[in-house]
Amino acid sequence: MGSEATHAQLYSELLEQAQLIEEVGLDSMWLSEHHFAEDGYMPAVIPLAAALLARTQRIVVATDRLAASLHDRIRLAEDAIALDLLSGGRFVLGLSLCYRDDEFAGFGVDRKSDVERLEALVPALRSEFAGHHVTPSPFTLGGPPLMIAADGDLGAERAAHLADMMMVDPTEPWSALDDAVKKFDLARGDDKGALVVFVYGGLSPDGPQAGWNEVDAGFRYMRHTYDRWMGREPTREIPPPHYRLLLGTPEDVAGQAREYAHRYGDRVHLVLRCNYPGMRPEAVDAQIRMWGEAAKLARHID
Repeated sequence: MGSEATHAQLYSELLEQAQLIEEVGLDSMWLSEHHFAEDGYMPAVIPLAAALLARTQRIVVATDRLAASLHDRIRLAEDAIALDLLSGGRFVLGLSLCYRDDEFAGFGVDRKSDVERLEALVPALRSEFAGHHVTPSPFTLGGPPLMIAADGDLGAERAAHLADMMMVDPTEPWSALDDAVKKFDLARGDDKGALVVFVYGGLSPDGPQAGWNEVDAGFRYMRHTYDRWMGREPTREIPPPHYRLLLGTPEDVAGQAREYAHRYGDRVHLVLRCNYPGMRPEAVDAQIRMWGEAAKLARHID
């Protein structure tokens, strides 16, 4: 979005942000996979995850959406095991369906096979984690945890049957989130499955509107880019009224964050996006620091 930062700078800033995430007491850092994007974001998440894990000592580093159809099962299993070993068990492999025609075409994958390829990949990975072909064995018994996005009508059931965790997209309203959790639990047969819930928002000591102003420009660019990729008209109302936003002071956001635990229990891992396209690194750092403060407060709110 017209940023003067080079990609070398942006990648270097990611390493510094990972350290800050750890310092302020947050638990994880997540990477999304995109290919052939005009702004260069972000085609090679596996080597970036390795760098982030090597730079930190405590946090989990994870892919929130690795497009399953675009990956070879052996290569992906070997890479995931390497990250699991490198980190001592701090890597989560999050998988999802693919949705961009450019990516299917660029990788020579038939879009019609997308669901089938995702559902076939997971048992193949489990087999490789168990030592069917690849070596060495993973650090984590059974291999690094697998997460699947609850996409589409059967996404929650797919996550329940195949994965260790279910991810819910930040664009989903409360009603869709409630429905996904209900289906996930029903398919699992219990309410113990781990939930990774993504949210958008912004923090400021001056309140909700000031918090949104911190992320508004980057969010608009991101939202309209996704709209274009999906073949939709640009979203007019920003932020969309149905989004589950976290907005305000750290105290405000702490209370909002606790609603997830009230609804679904302590199995929820809540992930706030703090880094939007075009944001200055000091602005991203400020968001991370305030989110860390909110997370600490949330742990002490009944």
